[in-house]
Parts: sequence; structure tokens; C-alpha cells
Amino acid sequence: MPDRAVGMGVGAWFGRWVRAMAEGSFSTDFDGFAGWAIKLASAVDRHHDAACPQLVLDAVACLVPYDMAMIVVYSRGKKPVLIHDTFRDATAKRGLTNYVNDTYVLNPTYTAYRRGLEPGVYRITDLAPDAYFGSEHFKNLRIKRSRNEEIGYVTDGWPRDMEEIIIAVELPDDELGEVSLLRAASRGGFSEAGIAKLRSVEPVLGATFRQHWGSRRQSAHREEDSNSIEELFERVGGNLLSPREREVAELILKGHSSHSIGEHLGISITTVKTHRQNLYGKLGIATQFELFSVFLKSISPVTV
Repeated sequence: MPDRAVGMGVGAWFGRWVRAMAEGSFSTDFDGFAGWAIKLASAVDRHHDAACPQLVLDAVACLVPYDMAMIVVYSRGKKPVLIHDTFRDATAKRGLTNYVNDTYVLNPTYTAYRRGLEPGVYRITDLAPDAYFGSEHFKNLRIKRSRNEEIGYVTDGWPRDMEEIIIAVELPDDELGEVSLLRAASRGGFSEAGIAKLRSVEPVLGATFRQHWGSRRQSAHREEDSNSIEELFERVGGNLLSPREREVAELILKGHSSHSIGEHLGISITTVKTHRQNLYGKLGIATQFELFSVFLKSISPVTV
């Protein structure tokens, strides 16, 4: 379904949807997609108001079961804007607040966005750097390490033992929408068949969300904090680190191995290790654990 579907009337959009199904464009059950189409049509009709994000999630639930969801928008140089969530528990709400205020900077989705993430549907594990799962996202401040988590750590307060899939939506002005779906691993997580269904409908879902974001972008950006990601990483060590050492520190924090850092920066592994040794010395630390401590302590506390 083309992105311009939202630009046409709901009737024309639904007619094109049914024709696509009749032609075999979607390889799944009719009832699931019929329910999806009806609910998404409501979201299209109400793309200009606050009900739209939940209507989109209701449509998604017709195709893929999930336990919790959040929708955020990432912009370069700014903190993410929380559009909508279904988190009900107070602890989970605190985790979400911690995420959008600071720990997002270490998240695979955000770092992939900064590298030019293409729109689509991904498992969170698909987006993590090569050494992410073994990196030192340890028990400190608002991040806690957990072997049961797909990315090796969990934001303090974030729901535990969840599988996560991401629907990445391309937005104007180099922004990215993220629809994050979480489901307990004990309940089976997300199947490949379910992910395939989402990939079939992602263009229409993305078009709907673009319309919604266009209607609220200006007011949303007026409300959010303007601290940039570069400012957050520049806080590590103050003026002690050279530009290259700061680049190496940032990649270490995001879970890249020495080999991956070398490829990103176009330098040898030996040079990467030299930069690592030098920055550790300047910061008075000896381990990656301590580097995470320095970084997280440099972020202003969140009031919850």
C-alpha cells in the first residue's frame, strides 16, 4: 500500500486495501486484516487528534498480540518526544520517564536512527551493535544489567523480561517515529509470522502516523527539552578528552567492540586501544563499568 494512501478518502483507501487482499498481496487470514483495516480507518479519520496513536495500536493488536507499547519521535539534537504509551504500572511509568529523559542515548533504536535507520519492522536485537550484549551496562543509576533482557540491560523501572519489536517510521525533517511493542518472553514473545504481518502493513501504518505527527509536531517540540545528544556526551570528562577520544568513548558506551569502533572511525584496532587507554587515564578509571558510571552520573537526575 503506498504512503499516499492517507491522502485519499477513507473509502478509496479501504477499497484499495480490499483489492490488494483479493490479489494476494497479504499472505495471512482475512479476519485479522479486516479488523486491522476497520480500526486503522478510524485512526486515519482522527489523525489530527490525540486519539490517533491508541487507534493505531488497536489496529496493530488485530495482527500481533502485545502486552505494552510506546510511541516516541526522535529528532537530531533533541530528546525524544513521548507521543503515547500503554504503561499502567507506576514503576513502569517511572522507567518510561527515565528512558525519554536520559537512557535513550544508549538504546539501539536511537543509535541506529543516528546512523540512518531505514523505515521498517525490527527486533530490538537486530539493531544492537556487535558487542552490545556483552557490554558493561551495569547496575548503576537508572540502568541495571540483566542477562534476561535482549539488550543486556534494563532502564530502572522498565518492565522486565520482555521481547521487543520496533516499527520505525520515516518522518519529514530527518525525524523518526518509533512504535515499540513489548510482550513477555514467557508468553511466547513475537513470532516471525507476526513480524511478517507488520511488515506487510508498515507503509500504511507509517503514512497514518506521519499525518498525525504533522498535526502536533510544532506544539510537541515547544514542550520538550532542547539538550542535544552531543551535549550529553560532551559532559563526560568535561574538557579532558580530545575529540577523537570522545568519539571512542561514545561508541564504547553504545556497545561497540574495538573492531567495530575501528571500522566506524577508519582507524586500526591498536589505535582504538590506545585511545581507550588514554581516555580511561584522563578520567581516572580502569574499566568499562566505570565509564558507564561517569557517563550516567553526568546526566541530570530525573524527578519522578
